[in-house]
Amino acid sequence: MVFKNIKIAGALLAVLASAVSAHAQINLPSAEFEHRPLETPSSSRPFASPGVFDYDAQVFAPFEFTNDEEKDPNTGFFLTFDKTYTSVSRSGSEGTNSSAQSSGNHYLWGTRFEGGWINDSDDGWLLGYQNSEGVFFTNGQDVNVANPALVENRFATFEINRVFRQQLSRGGYFEPYIGAQYLNFNDKTIQDLPATVNLVNGANRFRQEVDNNAFGIHAGARFNKRSGRWRFTTDGAIAATYNQQSFFATDIFTSAAATTVNETNASEQSFVPVLDLQFEAAYNISRDISLRAGVQALWAFEGVARANTLPDSLNPNSTLGPGGPGGGLNSQDYIAAGFIFGIEWKR
Repeated sequence: MVFKNIKIAGALLAVLASAVSAHAQINLPSAEFEHRPLETPSSSRPFASPGVFDYDAQVFAPFEFTNDEEKDPNTGFFLTFDKTYTSVSRSGSEGTNSSAQSSGNHYLWGTRFEGGWINDSDDGWLLGYQNSEGVFFTNGQDVNVANPALVENRFATFEINRVFRQQLSRGGYFEPYIGAQYLNFNDKTIQDLPATVNLVNGANRFRQEVDNNAFGIHAGARFNKRSGRWRFTTDGAIAATYNQQSFFATDIFTSAAATTVNETNASEQSFVPVLDLQFEAAYNISRDISLRAGVQALWAFEGVARANTLPDSLNPNSTLGPGGPGGGLNSQDYIAAGFIFGIEWKR
């Protein structure tokens, strides 16, 4: 009788242990993160829709094809970061034949960011920002040159676009976009003429700053084609912008007796058409991360104000130049072309 009671009690304990184990396995968190709706409708979050915040964060997951031909384009958020090495046309004065006038181009280092979001309906938004700046010398840059002029250039762009994507029957996909663009072209010059150079009674510091702020409509398209882990992209756009030009020049003459400041200001407006081209190649090192490199070029056809880089003794914007201050603004085109290399996430 005792054995019979022990058998019954053991069987009940085994059944209870099995039920507890099964319940624990059902509620054990899985290794894969996925979107699960909240249990109570009152605490739901309408903005946390599937496909936006259910990313599994496995950025280095192996690269895999979803079909036999090519990888499907990504949806959701994406981000790119690039370093740029850009050749820009030097500032100068149109119509000047002086051998002291700067010409040619020089290189600027910079950075570029691009980010956005594409939904499952193949449309979304794209934001881009690029900034490059650097310096060069005119009128000599050797230590034996008494008064070289330092010229600082800055080139920056910002754009926001509405993007639409369409897969093509012969492979690849096409992304037309339209939006707004802002461009900034800035020149600064500084030249010191000490008392030992042509000035007996004192020293002169000549400075200029020319700023262009252009706003306008921006439209273009990208063509993307994949081949295994590689993606090749060609991007072309045009913009029609309204440019606000501003010019400032000053001579600061210092002597034992006093300091004299002579300033000149000017402003103007212009229409600046812009052509923007880019070609890039990206290589997937994982499912979400790619390395990228390419070339880009931007050409502002006309209407960009530039600084006059003649030495102060020849510069019409300086009190030491022929005729005194009065040169003011001069408009030219602007060409920036160079290389890009960086990394991208889910582009």
